[in-house]
Amino acid sequence: MAATTAQCPICQDDLKDPRLLPCIHSFCLVCLEAYCMNKLPGDDAPCPICRNDFQIPKNGVANLPVRKHARDAAHSATSELDRGSYCEKHDDERIKMYCFDCNVCVCPMCCLEMHKTHKFEQTERVIEEYSKSIDDDIKQITSRIEHCRGAACQLEAENKKTLDNIKTIELEVKERCKEIRQLVDRHESDLLQELQSLRSAVEEEVESHTNTLHLALAVMESFKTGALEMRSKGSLSYITEAADVHERAKELLQTCIIPSEYCASSYKFTPGISDNLLRDDQNFIGHVVKVEVSGNIRSY
Repeated sequence: MAATTAQCPICQDDLKDPRLLPCIHSFCLVCLEAYCMNKLPGDDAPCPICRNDFQIPKNGVANLPVRKHARDAAHSATSELDRGSYCEKHDDERIKMYCFDCNVCVCPMCCLEMHKTHKFEQTERVIEEYSKSIDDDIKQITSRIEHCRGAACQLEAENKKTLDNIKTIELEVKERCKEIRQLVDRHESDLLQELQSLRSAVEEEVESHTNTLHLALAVMESFKTGALEMRSKGSLSYITEAADVHERAKELLQTCIIPSEYCASSYKFTPGISDNLLRDDQNFIGHVVKVEVSGNIRSY
């Protein structure tokens, strides 16, 4: 059986105007007010004994529940019995009974005179029963507290696990984008190099055609000039030279082919990825999906 006390754990004196905390520990009102002097209404404060937090009421610790339940009465009865208290109405009678209806400790005579229709029991038995009951309550509450603390630890661990998971995915996304950028840069470089090669080939082809045309023009212009000069002489040598000039003209007409109109090559760019995939609402990098984890859901 748990030991009972009617002392304030702070001042170590008898409880005066006691206030009850949610953890079932009681203290003098004055002691609690001094203990919480730096706290404001709504703040949390730890119990001086078990360190479980309780909230300061709106109007201060004075608004905490007054300790008036049966266990308090039983504790008061123990204190009085230890001092051998006598009844104020019946001087020769000791206080040995507890009235459940009136929540007071009385002597046997008072039970017969004023509480005979009430439910009453000897204080020693009441103290023992209430102590057992409170001990059981404390065990259950303690077990529930441990469950809640375990749930809080599990929640914190799961939260850290999820945040670490998200951080890992962030790194994966960055690495994926880096790989895609490198691939795009490489393909861009290859395409630009290919276009540069095409440009050089076109320029070389045009230069070759231009040189051929210029050479043909030069040869034919030279022939034309010579032929005009020879024709203007009007001498006997004209007859003999004319035959040579005519043969040269026939040769030039055969070798200097009349050029056709030059037709430049044409190219076009065909995208490797459909334009539909490049819309703002299309993601070709990847997606983040939720992975369903099987397991039991525990409630507390």
